[in-house]
Amino acid sequence: MNNKKIKTALVAAMLTSTMAYNIPAINATTLTQKSVDNPVLVPTPKKVTYEENILAITNSVNIKGKDVADADAVRELTEFLESNSITVNDDYQEGSTTIIIGEEDDEVDGLDATRDNLGLVDADTLDDEGYVLAVDSDNNGTVLIEGKDGDGTFYGVQTLTQLAVNDEGVLKSKEAKIEDEPTMTTRGSIEGFYGNPWSHQDRLNQIEFYGKSKLNTYIYAPKDDVYHREKWRDPYPENEMGRMNELIETSKQNKVDFVFALSPGIDIQLTGENAEADYQALVNKCQAMYDMGVRSFAIFFDDIANKQGTEQANLLNRFNKEFIQAKGDITPLITVPTEYDTNAMSNGTELNTYTKNFSETLDSSIKVLWTGTAVVPEGIDIANAEFIKSIYGERVGIWWNYPVTDYITDKLGLGPVYGLDKGLANELDFLVMNPMEHADLSKITLSTGADYSWNTEAYDYDKSFKDSITNIYGDLAPYMYTFANHSTRLVAGWASTGRADAPEVRALMDEFIKKNAKGQDASAEIEALTTEFDNMILAADKLQELLPADQLSHCDANLNKLRSLGENDKLALELFIAYSEGDSESIDSLKSTLNANLPSLKAGKKVSELTALEFINEAVNYNPNAVAGFEVSSTFVTPGQEIQLTNTSSVSSTDLKWTFEGANIETSTEENPVISYDKEGVYTISLKAKNKLGEDEEVKTGIITVSNEANNEIVNLSKGKTATASSYTAASEAPEKAIDGITSTKWCATGYNRPHTLYIDLEQEMTVTNVTISHAEIGGEGSGLNTRDYRIEVSKDGNEYVEVANVKENVAGLTSDNVPVSIARYVKLIVDTPTQGGDSAARIYEVEVNGLEKAITLPPVYVEEAEKTALKIAVDLANAITDEDLANVVPAVADEFIAARDEANTIYNDASATQEQVNNAFDRLASAMHMLDFKQGDKTALKAFIDKVSGLEADKYTEDTWTAFETELNEAIAVYEDLNAIQEEVNNAYSELVTAFLNLRLIPDKSLLEELINKAEGLNGVNYTKASYAVVENALLTAKAVFDNPNATQKEVDNAKATLEKAIAGLQANPSTPSNVENTVSTPVNNGDTTSVKTGDDINMLGTLGLISSLSVITFLKKKRKK
Repeated sequence: MNNKKIKTALVAAMLTSTMAYNIPAINATTLTQKSVDNPVLVPTPKKVTYEENILAITNSVNIKGKDVADADAVRELTEFLESNSITVNDDYQEGSTTIIIGEEDDEVDGLDATRDNLGLVDADTLDDEGYVLAVDSDNNGTVLIEGKDGDGTFYGVQTLTQLAVNDEGVLKSKEAKIEDEPTMTTRGSIEGFYGNPWSHQDRLNQIEFYGKSKLNTYIYAPKDDVYHREKWRDPYPENEMGRMNELIETSKQNKVDFVFALSPGIDIQLTGENAEADYQALVNKCQAMYDMGVRSFAIFFDDIANKQGTEQANLLNRFNKEFIQAKGDITPLITVPTEYDTNAMSNGTELNTYTKNFSETLDSSIKVLWTGTAVVPEGIDIANAEFIKSIYGERVGIWWNYPVTDYITDKLGLGPVYGLDKGLANELDFLVMNPMEHADLSKITLSTGADYSWNTEAYDYDKSFKDSITNIYGDLAPYMYTFANHSTRLVAGWASTGRADAPEVRALMDEFIKKNAKGQDASAEIEALTTEFDNMILAADKLQELLPADQLSHCDANLNKLRSLGENDKLALELFIAYSEGDSESIDSLKSTLNANLPSLKAGKKVSELTALEFINEAVNYNPNAVAGFEVSSTFVTPGQEIQLTNTSSVSSTDLKWTFEGANIETSTEENPVISYDKEGVYTISLKAKNKLGEDEEVKTGIITVSNEANNEIVNLSKGKTATASSYTAASEAPEKAIDGITSTKWCATGYNRPHTLYIDLEQEMTVTNVTISHAEIGGEGSGLNTRDYRIEVSKDGNEYVEVANVKENVAGLTSDNVPVSIARYVKLIVDTPTQGGDSAARIYEVEVNGLEKAITLPPVYVEEAEKTALKIAVDLANAITDEDLANVVPAVADEFIAARDEANTIYNDASATQEQVNNAFDRLASAMHMLDFKQGDKTALKAFIDKVSGLEADKYTEDTWTAFETELNEAIAVYEDLNAIQEEVNNAYSELVTAFLNLRLIPDKSLLEELINKAEGLNGVNYTKASYAVVENALLTAKAVFDNPNATQKEVDNAKATLEKAIAGLQANPSTPSNVENTVSTPVNNGDTTSVKTGDDINMLGTLGLISSLSVITFLKKKRKK
């Protein structure tokens, strides 16, 4: 593989001392390095304080309380000590570290006094399973563990095993004080997945892991155990019972509540002649488990067709009364209803019949598990917990479907528990996680779930993720972290959940792409990404070399994919660099290689689809050209209200130029500017995005409406109105469900006859400003089902529609489109691509058409205010002329001057005057003033005129006329400042300056002429008669000459345009021209088209200078220059 470009970039990076100053560390070195000074405790204790002193535990220890403390805790402690080559003294020995262990009600020598001396609370004050732990280094050391109960003591020992670290053969621990207790009472797993059940050894290992992780519940419910589901009536064979007994005993030894579950719902008879026999079979099956020591039971009715809610509940109530409660020593019965996610329980306005009957009939002592808003939701929030509690009360618990992958078997769920609101700890007390069929690989998630449920308030999913991997994998942790970090997000057709794959790597990729496109120094990002890609390759190599064979068998193919992605990501990185360098040879070669590799990278096992794989896709499909795009925070505002502009241009866009006609700022180069408008009107915004390859412009015409009407309340106009659709699946998913104001109901349309279209009738014309859509994810379904491509159109009459939004490649669950303010009665949602994948069903949970409940009168479209600088100067000059000055002027001339002056004043004061009106007013006034005999005095007039014209801006006028004007202005200033200047010189300076001013020409607008020239040059002469085409050629030559003349006037430009336009219109087709060639050629330029021409564009107003030279006032002030 050719890494020349990357190596070059890295060499440059190494020469920079601040190479990676602010780059996030993304490789495995981000893991906490477990040591005596940095213990890694999972779950996080409720309260822990450390001291600097270190206890080195002696080679033999005294254990006080070992005869009365919880036997399992003592066993765990002894085994831990022995694994670190530490023996337990039979008799107390001075000089040995002493460990004091016991429960709060045990009589253990020195326990209470030591605890009090160390400043710990009495364990009796803690919740069940709580404990206190202290490590003191004085006098060879003391370790104290006191549990609220036996479970608490056991968990205290587990914390000690994480706190103490073997340092070169010596077991050491920081001095510490810990007071700890669980947040949730029930914490554990449910083996409830479809597919290959765990092996017996898997289950034993899991149970031991639960004990070490402070998980206290294991629900035995493997879907593909035939004696759990299909053959639920039949007793387990003798050999299976022996294994079951071992699971039960191992659970007891590890403080795990073994819950035996049956799923009889597939064929149990709830009524009729066989109902009693089935009930007895259920009792007999559970009795056998009870006799073996099981004291927790669950009866599940999930994933079945039976919807007899009342009958199911009656069966559970009977079993609960006659078996569970009758025994007297069994924990509350657990169940899962047939409708076990909240979307399935309700139609949005009321409970479904099954849930209503089941919940109202079920005994309040029976625990009910639910999965959230969907079978596999993105998360569970407080609102959803409150809703389920409104149905079932306080007895609810979470069945969390992560990291289970039975619906996406090509990927491994290796991430942390993610999406569960921390506030759930205040709502419920029960969490079990459904793991993968890959038992050992499930431990990462289960460890983070233990952390969440033990100390919910302190839960940090990222820290827990890393710390769990550190504790579970030891020396392999850096490699496993790299692997797991790229395999946390699970997205299938109907479900999605889990933290994004390698989010910090994705962020770094985005930053690199942006810098690389802009030509900025990306050497630090290149180094960090190269390190990550190398880590991916190394992780695959090391894990395949060092993982135990049984674990490797569950992830070997996924590791191969991780390696391939790392290798191809390095090529993708080279390709991005080649783009920035314009290396076409490397671009072609690398794209060819990656395109050849992509099919295999996309097939088979799934790893880091939206990070590592997407980086390759982005490299292959990269568009180096600038593509402009932007969004506005609001399209309907009051005068002065701020609007936030958000740039959405392509990452390859390096330079931006915004144009805001009529706004408080006219232009901006900021990324995301804020603007406002002072006056009511309808305004257009444009954005030009550029890079070294070119530019692109997005113009949103009339996107902003500024009106005092925007002070009125914006409401949902569509709720409860009338909706129809191109199709829908059933009455429960009819079009009106999309506008009922309930985000748990939906309009659903299936089939490949797309697009799917929803029609909304607002019942009268209203003012529409925004359309907000709740897609599949908002309704609790997977994000992969969110609408990808859609359009919104509005209409007044239901026939003629105008498109106001066109959304491509959406991934969000909630979209809010601020549309140009429209007066409309009908709104149309057109779903072009219903989902992110191949699913053809549109799922729209709610459409909110927002706006005003009336049709307002829209303000006028903004028209740029005319340029009046020169007119103002002329008006001021004219207004200075008095009736006395006009006394000797010919009456007709004086009358014309007065009329021209009055008109010019009116136009100047008219804010809505067009540029053409301004130009005409100036022309008329200038012509009238040329015929007047001015009466001026010494230098006063000269100074006044200098002051008037000094503020003109050079960039608005043609170069030749400005140069002449600037020369005369400088000479006039010199004359004014010359104390020895005679009157004749003053007169001449004034005359020449006025002449130069009146000869100024604004730079003409040649855009329409250019468009017409391009049109003419595209014509093929053979298609037309020689005579008619010759006229076009001559007109074209003239037009090009005018276009190329920097000093051409607007009138010359307009004349050239009109001549060429007329010539093109007069073209006659050659008789031999094919029939598909028109006899005449139409032009896209309309005869009436024009561009606002600024003052003085096409009038030469100094044909005569007699007006200036014969000013009577100047004449009588003539003087000789003083010597």
